[in-house]
Amino acid sequence: MTPRTLYRRGNFHRKGRKAHCSERNIRLRIVREASSLLGSGNMLRHWLGKSLSKLLVGVCAALACLPMTGTARARQDTPEPAVASGASCANPAALFGFHSGFWVNLHHFLYAGAVAEASRNGPHPSRLEAEDTAPLQHLDTAEGSAWNAAIAYYERSVVSRDLLFDQGMGEIKNQLEDAGDSTDLAHTDIPAALKAVLLRAAPIYRKYWWTAQDARNHRWIAAVQPLVAAHGTAMCEALANIYEQAWPAQPVRVDVVGYANWAGAYTTLDPVRTTVSSALASYQGQAALEMIFHEASHGMVDKLTAAMADAEKALDNRRPGASSLVSKTLWHAVLFYTAGQLAARQMPGYVPYAEKNGLWQRAWPAPDRELIARDWLPRIEGKVGLQQAATTLVDDVAAHAKPSPGPAAAG
Repeated sequence: MTPRTLYRRGNFHRKGRKAHCSERNIRLRIVREASSLLGSGNMLRHWLGKSLSKLLVGVCAALACLPMTGTARARQDTPEPAVASGASCANPAALFGFHSGFWVNLHHFLYAGAVAEASRNGPHPSRLEAEDTAPLQHLDTAEGSAWNAAIAYYERSVVSRDLLFDQGMGEIKNQLEDAGDSTDLAHTDIPAALKAVLLRAAPIYRKYWWTAQDARNHRWIAAVQPLVAAHGTAMCEALANIYEQAWPAQPVRVDVVGYANWAGAYTTLDPVRTTVSSALASYQGQAALEMIFHEASHGMVDKLTAAMADAEKALDNRRPGASSLVSKTLWHAVLFYTAGQLAARQMPGYVPYAEKNGLWQRAWPAPDRELIARDWLPRIEGKVGLQQAATTLVDDVAAHAKPSPGPAAAG
């Protein structure tokens, strides 16, 4: 599938919309990008959409409340007043809460190990870091048997379920995050079979891996916290003004694990919680600041996605079917561009994640990147309103898109 795989708005679940659309927790479930989207080399699986899911994108989740009616405002609209975000952005230390939890790390490590095992003989094998495979040599016979059984369970029963887009997996993650220092998971509401596997694997993980992985997680946290302290308030206020939406409930929980999902990070909703990899090379250093604000942005895009939906509807009223030329992940490209630009302004010389890692070429090839820079930058600078910027961008992307060729003529 190409980076322009589209969803159809007709697939949205409409039931119960009237009762919930006024609430901020309307969710649009966007189905997955591929590992290659963020540089892992797997085949691209682009994003489709469904609404009323508790889960989000990311590389990481997304939010939207697409209105049933309404048209895009005219291009002559004026910038909306700035969002009063100072109360929630003033203290950068309160923006994020960083955690390195035993059970959620074990869960993700077993998941990553099962994915690696399942893909071993495939065209795009997934691999663990060498420091995480070396301890396997030191397991005795009983430990090796127990660990292999845990991996086999995950391979057989868990990895077919996406960590982000399977609602049950999000609930399991939250339960394991909240388990804290529990020794027996007695008050953790997860499937009994999974709990048994985790409890059997826990002593082995604690003996051979946990100390080193926990230390790696804390090094990642220690590196990003000064960046948040220095730039967090400015980043938070800018995002709130650009998207006309307040920062999510504070603090946004960030669980640091050795291995997150194929994208390196993802965010679930209700509440907004991010899971991020401490082992992924592209998420180190200054990139960590951009990516945690990118992830948090997934909880702030209701108005952005609604504005794009209005723009697409207005476009279709003028040119029936023209919105099909617009990538349905254009909003996500805007998130990458926005967080990258804000990070680069805060840290001179910083190269945004999407540019450094070739994301634009893989996911949103020319001219999308150029059009976003031209049409969305005025919104970042506060020169135009949200709807005006969204409408201009949608119209320009559709105007520059190349329609897919039809079937070849017979004979």
